[in-house]
Amino acid sequence: MGDEQENGLSAPLARTDPHAPDRETWSGQPVPEGYTDMIDELRELLDRVAAAAPDGELVTRTTKAIAEINAALADCAVEETARLSGRLLAAPGRGALGAPPLHIDEIGDDRVTGHVRFGAHFLGSNGVVHGGAIPYLFDDVLGRLDISGGRPRSRTAYLHVDYRSVAPIDTDLRVAAWFERAEGRKRYLRGTLSEGDRLCAEASALFVELRPGQR
Repeated sequence: MGDEQENGLSAPLARTDPHAPDRETWSGQPVPEGYTDMIDELRELLDRVAAAAPDGELVTRTTKAIAEINAALADCAVEETARLSGRLLAAPGRGALGAPPLHIDEIGDDRVTGHVRFGAHFLGSNGVVHGGAIPYLFDDVLGRLDISGGRPRSRTAYLHVDYRSVAPIDTDLRVAAWFERAEGRKRYLRGTLSEGDRLCAEASALFVELRPGQR
């Protein structure tokens, strides 16, 4: 918590509207009405499956229903640049189904705060978040902050996570991240995940700006 104060995370940030009607992607691709509702329902499906022990009849019906949906979606496949998943600016987790559903509360060029609630899909054991889900969260929020303020695209060079205490599922957790410094093409960022005043995990990361033509 002290690091957040030292890095100015208590200062006012530009507030975002998580329910913004113009949910455009980074490429400006229009988003069909109801798309984010579909993602929410699919996230709930993952949680329901993770928490259930269904009988054979329900397994058969569910498999058939999902197979029909998969077939329909296969007919809508597009090139990467035209896809919607993971590219929605205002949606939790950028609309990526597998990502932790991070809600951005406030964001500026050098810092961001938000909250996340891990469902049963992210359970490790004993009611706490799987350790592998937490680096995913940090890489997502730090990567998004890294290209804020018009900074060119980059790639993660390293991501170091320290687990300080368990992070419970089905609980609102606070996320904070800040831009520490830049050295040429190298950008250093840090972040924290907390339940109230209790620190669950903290991360430090290095992102490296891409050269022209790099992917």
